[in-house]
Amino acid sequence: MASQQVMSRLRWNHFRCLEPRSFADAARNLQMKFLNGRFGALIEHVTAADLQSPELGQMLRRTWLQAGLLVIRGLDLSPDDFASISRHFGVLGPVPAGREHAKLGPGGCILRIGNVRDQTGKLISQPSSTKENVLLDGSSQYRPAERLPVWHTDGTFKETPEAGTALYCRQAPEEGGATCFADAASAWEGLAFDQQRHLLKLDCICSLAHHDAKLRKRNPDYPMLTEEERKRNPPRRVPLSLQHPETGRRAIYGINSSTCFVVEKGQEVEPEKLERHELSGEEDDSASHLNGFQVCATGCNVGPDLMHIDALTGF
Repeated sequence: MASQQVMSRLRWNHFRCLEPRSFADAARNLQMKFLNGRFGALIEHVTAADLQSPELGQMLRRTWLQAGLLVIRGLDLSPDDFASISRHFGVLGPVPAGREHAKLGPGGCILRIGNVRDQTGKLISQPSSTKENVLLDGSSQYRPAERLPVWHTDGTFKETPEAGTALYCRQAPEEGGATCFADAASAWEGLAFDQQRHLLKLDCICSLAHHDAKLRKRNPDYPMLTEEERKRNPPRRVPLSLQHPETGRRAIYGINSSTCFVVEKGQEVEPEKLERHELSGEEDDSASHLNGFQVCATGCNVGPDLMHIDALTGF
């Protein structure tokens, strides 16, 4: 997993001049504590200027690999700051097709998520997957009947899987706007051996066009790919379980709104059938295979790694 998708929330209002402290000073003031046992680490008392340090970046990357998730509070970042800090963790991957209107930052490497529009009313951000308040009674566990919350692993429709996602919130709504993460590695480790052996035989077929068509049903503002963009972004076949190339941990993978089929390795799907599901946003019945894993992963292990929801509602 060599590339990293960087996503931002809402807009940046100003830019600042960074005055970095030495690595020794930054490390001395930094406070870190692990969350939920082996999952997640909270970083506090660090500034955006401190995070420009290569030495601190290396330390944070090691912590990220260990904990699966970093939460850093109290930062005030420009798009350039955000991109620079994110490069500590990997090469910044391209924003997916069909999102040109929502790109910003150096080289357009950041995707702005939310409901921001320009002075003419044109949408200049990527809408969320749903406008509904997805956390029922405060629970983030997946509800198959409603297909909510929209838990997903980022970028499964890309040619190169992503190492991680960086999220930065500029403005949160008064209610809603929750961002939750689930430990897909621990979810895998919690499966019985026979279940793991079965999953190792399966692939997910993920399509960006299917993803956008599906989400447009929930949110009419969600953009759709042009025919040319769809041709440049064909469906990808990814394993339902993926091993991290650095930590060696295996996790449940392939769960994304782009997933339209779950098939056995080597099994082909008729091109006409695949195209129909791409354009309609309807999943094949085989994709229901994923429901039980989502319920378990988000109920038993909510809290590294590969699955999250980012719901922006009510603002």
